[in-house]
Amino acid sequence: MPNSKQKEKRVRQNDVRRIHNRGLRSAMRTAIKRVSEAVEASNKESATAALAMAMKRIDKCAKHNIVHRNNAARRKSNLSRLVATLGS
Repeated sequence: MPNSKQKEKRVRQNDVRRIHNRGLRSAMRTAIKRVSEAVEASNKESATAALAMAMKRIDKCAKHNIVHRNNAARRKSNLSRLVATLGS
């Protein structure tokens, strides 16, 4: 337990931020899952639309340091390659 008012406030702030970050991370994972499902269903239009949303969610998480920028770049690259397999 914290011993000072400053540390108590820091604990409260960390809890709020943790809950907020959990929501953003969950939204990112859901968007990635939607891309994978669209690719498995071989639906190119749905996959490209889902890819755009997933890119947006990944970029937002990287901007707020929820995931590392290299991690975000790797995820975006893998998703792009996955959707590109539908074109051929």
